[in-house]
Amino acid sequence: MQQTREIEILKRALHREKESRKAAEQILEQKSTELYHISEQLQTSNKKLEELLNSKTSELEGVFENIIDAYVVMEISGEVIRMNQAAIDLLGYDISKEKFNLRHLVKEEFQEYTNTAFAELYHKGKFNNYNAVILTKNKEEKIVQINASIIYDRAGKPIAAQGIARDITEETRIKTIVEDQKRKLDVVFNHSPIGISLADSKAEKLIFVNNAVCEMLGFTEEELLSHSASSITHPDDEDRSQELRSQLYEGKINTYTLEKRYLKKDKSYLWVKTSVTAVRDNNGELDYQVATVEDITKEKIAKERLKESENRLSRIIMNLQSGILLEDENRKIRLTNQQFCDIFNIPAPPAALINVDCTTSAEESKMQFHDPEGFVKRIQELLENKETVIAEELQMVDGRVLERSYIPIFNNGEYKGHLWSYDDITIRRRYKENLKAQKDKYSNIIANMNLGLVEVDNEDHIIMANQSFCDISGYSIDELVGKKAAELLLLEEYIPDFYKKNQEREEGISDSYEVKIKTKNNELRNWLISGAPNYDVNGNVVGSIGIHLDITTQKQLEEQQKDLLKSLEVQNEQLNDYAHVVSHDLKSPLRNISALISWTREDFKDKVGDDGILNLDLMQNKVEKMDHLIENILKYSSLESHRASKTIVNLQDLVKDIVSMIYIPDHIKVIIKRTLPIIEADATRMQQVFQNIISNAVNYIDKEEGLIEIDVKEDDEHYIFSIKDNGCGIEEEHFEKIFKIFSSVNSSKTSSGIGLSIVKKIIEIHNGKIWLESVFGKGTTFFFTIKKSE
Repeated sequence: MQQTREIEILKRALHREKESRKAAEQILEQKSTELYHISEQLQTSNKKLEELLNSKTSELEGVFENIIDAYVVMEISGEVIRMNQAAIDLLGYDISKEKFNLRHLVKEEFQEYTNTAFAELYHKGKFNNYNAVILTKNKEEKIVQINASIIYDRAGKPIAAQGIARDITEETRIKTIVEDQKRKLDVVFNHSPIGISLADSKAEKLIFVNNAVCEMLGFTEEELLSHSASSITHPDDEDRSQELRSQLYEGKINTYTLEKRYLKKDKSYLWVKTSVTAVRDNNGELDYQVATVEDITKEKIAKERLKESENRLSRIIMNLQSGILLEDENRKIRLTNQQFCDIFNIPAPPAALINVDCTTSAEESKMQFHDPEGFVKRIQELLENKETVIAEELQMVDGRVLERSYIPIFNNGEYKGHLWSYDDITIRRRYKENLKAQKDKYSNIIANMNLGLVEVDNEDHIIMANQSFCDISGYSIDELVGKKAAELLLLEEYIPDFYKKNQEREEGISDSYEVKIKTKNNELRNWLISGAPNYDVNGNVVGSIGIHLDITTQKQLEEQQKDLLKSLEVQNEQLNDYAHVVSHDLKSPLRNISALISWTREDFKDKVGDDGILNLDLMQNKVEKMDHLIENILKYSSLESHRASKTIVNLQDLVKDIVSMIYIPDHIKVIIKRTLPIIEADATRMQQVFQNIISNAVNYIDKEEGLIEIDVKEDDEHYIFSIKDNGCGIEEEHFEKIFKIFSSVNSSKTSSGIGLSIVKKIIEIHNGKIWLESVFGKGTTFFFTIKKSE
C-alpha cells in the first residue's frame, strides 16, 4: 500500500512536471516570438538612429565650419584637435599645419587663473565666461571670453573638451574708455565749483543735483530732491523764472540765462546766475531741463559797493572847489561839476553836459585865453602824449589865472580817458606877487638895517651878508663870501662852541649866544648872535641865518645889557617857535595828501588798474616817508628843549621788551651777554637809543646766520654799553658821518638819516658819548656811555 501510494505520488509529480514543461515550452515559444519581433524593431530603430546620427553629424559639421566665433576641440591637456576658420583667424595657428597647445598661448600673469579654470572644467564638466589675455602667433595680445564643456565617452570618462572663444579686445577697450569717461564725468560733475541740476520737463521735480548745489543752499541731496525749482526761488523772481520755463517747455526757446535769488535751508537768500538748457527727444518734446548754478552773491555785493563808491565819488567831485571834467577815450564827457561850469561861464547844469563831445571844445573856447592858439596846441600835445601834467598856469583874457592839471586814465595798460582839473588861482597869484613885494621890501630893510645879517651853508661858508655886517666886521662883501665865518672872525676859544651851535642848526635848533670876534683891523668886539636853521622848500636844513649885534658898548652898560638880553630871549623864543610851527605845518598837507590817495585807491581800484594802484602805493609810501622824516625832525629838534625826565629804568627788562616788540627775522639771534643794570634815566629816550641801534643792526645784517650781542661794562663814573652785530660793517671814512643828521651810509627806504643823530643827542643829554668800531664786511660794534647816578 505504501509502495502503491508512493508510485501514485510519483506519477502525479511526473504529470505535473510534464504539464509544467509543456507550459514552459509554450512560454518559451511565445517569448522567442516576442524576442524576434523586438530584435526586428531594434534593427529598424538602430538604422533610424544611425541615419539620424549621420544627419546631426552633418548638421554639426556645418555649424562647426560656419560658426562666427572661434570653436576649438582640444584634449584635456590643452592640445588642439580641431578648430574652425574663425579660430584660425583669431589665433593665427592652423592645426592642419602645426600642432599647438591652447594653454601655452595664455599670458603668464593669467596662467594661474587658467589652471584653476581648467580644473573647474574637468571636475564640473564646463565653465562659462572665462576671460584671459592670449598671445597670437604674431605676438598680438587678444582678450578672449571662453565658454567650454567636457566631451565624455560611452563610459562617462572625459576624453576631450570643446569651447567657443569670442574676441572681446575691442569691446573691452571701448568699455574701459566708456567707464573712464563716465568716471571722469562723475568727478567733474561732483567736484565742479559750479552747481549742476537736472529737473523734469516742467521743472516740477529735481531729479539730480551735484555737491556744489547742495553746499550753496545748505541742503542735503535727499532734502533738495524733494524740492522743485520754483520752491527754492525767491518770490520776487518767480514770475520771470516761470515765464522762461514755460517758453522752454513750449519750444519757443532752447536755453536761457537769468540772475535771481535762491532760498537756502537757513531761510536766507543768495544771488545766483543760472543757465538752463532744454534736453529734447527725437520728436522735439522736452524730456529734461539741465541747469548750471553759479553763486554771484559776492559779485552783486561788489557791484553795489562800486555803485555806492561811484556815487560817493560823484558827490565829492560835485562839491570840490576845483573844476573837474572827466572825458572817456572818445572825448565824451562822463562827469563834471558845477565849479567847472562856473569857471568857464557855462550856462547849463553839469548833468546836461554828460555825453557831450569835447573834440572841438578847445577850438570853441580858445578866445577866453590870453594865448588862444597856444591853448589849443597845448591841449593837442597833452592828448597825444597821454602823460600826467600837474598845475600848468593859464592866463585868461578877463585877468583871471587858472591852474590846469591833466591826468590820463589807464586800465590794465589800456587808455580809458582822462581827467581835467581847473583851479582859479587868481587870488593865490596876487598873494604871491604881494609876498614877493613884501620880500623885496624886507630885503631892502635887511640890507640897510643896523643889525649884521649873515647866511651860511651847512659847512659855515658865507653865502650872503648885509651892509651892516660888513660895517661891524670891517670886511667887504667880496672878502666875506665863500669864507668860513668862524675861521675868519672868531677867537680860537669860541670856535668849538660855534661849530656845536652850527650842528644844532642842522638839527633844527635856534638860539642866541655871545662871542668875541676879531675884526679886520684886529679889534676885539663883543657880538650877540641869534642863529636859526635855514630850510629849503622841501624842509631840509641847508644852512643857517645869523643876526649879529655888536654889544661891545652895551656890555659896558649893565642896564642896557639886561634890556638887550631880555629882548634877545624873546627873539630867540620866537625863532624857536617859528622853526617848530614850520615843521608842524608841513604835516597837515601831508595828511590831506595821504587821505586823498587812500580814497582814490579805494574808490578807483577797479578802474585805474595794477599800474595805477602801484603808482598810488608809491605815492603813499613817499608821503609816509616824508611824514616819518618830519616826525623825526620834530623829535630831534625837541630833544634839547625838552630835557630828560629821569626815573628808575631796568635796562634788562627794557631791552627784552624791545627785542620782543620789533621785527627780527628767524635767522638773527639777539643775545644779552651780561645782565643790564638798573639806572636813573629817561625811560622813553633809553628805549629810543637801544631800539635805534638794534633795529639798525637787524636791517644791515647780510649773513645767513645773524648775531647781535648786547653787553655792558662799567668804570667808576659810567656804564659802558656795547651792541655788536655781524652785519655788512661800515667803512672808517663814514664813522663820523653817520651821526650827522640826514646822513646815511646805505640807501634805504626806511632810513631817514636821523636815527643815529637822535641817539647821539640823547646820550649827550645823559652826559655820555657814543662811538663805534667796525670792520667792513664783517660787522660793527656801537659803544656808548651813560653816567652813573650820584
